[in-house]
Amino acid sequence: MFSDMTWILLTLALAWGILAWRKPKFAVLVFPILLPAYLLRAKLGPLPTTLLELCWFTTLLGVTLKQGWSIWRGGLAKSRTWLWPVLAWIVATLIAVIVAPNHLAALGLWRAYILEPVVFFILLNGFLDEKNRTIVFKAFAAGAIFIASWSIYQFVTGQSIPHPWDTDLLTRRATGPFPFPNAVSLFCAPLAALFFGLAFGAIRRPERSEAQQMILWLGFLSATLATLLAKSVGGTLAIGISVAACLLWKKKTRLPTIGAILLGIIILFSVPQLRSPTLKTLSFQGWSGRVRVWMWQETFDMLKDRPIFGAGFGAYPEIFKPYHKKTFIEIFQYPHNIVLNLWSETGLLGLLAFTWICFTWLRLTRRHNLIFALPLLAILIQGLVDVPYFKNDLAFMFWILAALAAVANPETGKDKLI
Repeated sequence: MFSDMTWILLTLALAWGILAWRKPKFAVLVFPILLPAYLLRAKLGPLPTTLLELCWFTTLLGVTLKQGWSIWRGGLAKSRTWLWPVLAWIVATLIAVIVAPNHLAALGLWRAYILEPVVFFILLNGFLDEKNRTIVFKAFAAGAIFIASWSIYQFVTGQSIPHPWDTDLLTRRATGPFPFPNAVSLFCAPLAALFFGLAFGAIRRPERSEAQQMILWLGFLSATLATLLAKSVGGTLAIGISVAACLLWKKKTRLPTIGAILLGIIILFSVPQLRSPTLKTLSFQGWSGRVRVWMWQETFDMLKDRPIFGAGFGAYPEIFKPYHKKTFIEIFQYPHNIVLNLWSETGLLGLLAFTWICFTWLRLTRRHNLIFALPLLAILIQGLVDVPYFKNDLAFMFWILAALAAVANPETGKDKLI
């Protein structure tokens, strides 16, 4: 028999499936609001699952029953630009599943991080166009506001923050609904970059209402505030650099931005109280930085012995053990660097395939509008010190943002934004 939690999640997923059957376009476009639902977990017999995964399945089922296979054909046609890099990604990650010592566990992770997001990417492309993309923005904004509200409550009250981040007001770190602080910034930083680009850096359309503009700014402020309350250095830098890139891109704000950056650097390095902690952080001399450097060094030692295939999908902690010399720190699930993450999980082929996907993303934004390169920039910057893809919500977010980047006005071939 199923547990009570399993029955609850099945009921919620069924309700979402009915919505997908009755209003397929709406259900698909607002699906981003469900991304944190991976935190609600249950088991179907021996198989672990999440509310996000169950809603993904009922969405596919409901939409297909209502729309038939035509929506899938349309989605595949719109995804043809991504065909070869996506196929390379799928092949590389399947090889990584074969390489992994525990094939069943690796296949489960592959299902959650590769299969489900890519399938949804194709379905989303079947519905997504320049006009209804606004609904996706609103769904993401709602998610950012929800996480920011939770984070504010935690930070002010000190309640529901997991150990060891439940300290005094000056040092505590908000985690939102997630189990650790950086999960907040990993979710919010790309959204903050996207919302700022849309609200400030885009060419304003005459028909964009004040309410739409307000939603974008509210989304940006919420995502940024949540990241700051999580006290994520990587996430804060990702947002700051993305905002600066957007300001530098627009001619009217280019010179003032350059001046502000130079003034900020002068102040930062002229005030000892600011200079010392900044240099300590940037040079990885703090505890968190040193842990990452040690982890990267030991991971590279492992990869020198397994340069082609890496550790295999989900196998990093097990394969890494013989190379772990700094035993006073724990073995993490991933090495917290996007290159090492990809290399150890998916091998060199996976690293190259993911790079190909990123270049495809950039090429499409160059053709349509560079605003949609900002979320990718934030992902890659934070990925220098963290894990911005191998997580249920982040994998879905990556492919949803990629789909948004490729939408152009069908009449002009140029992106007009909301």
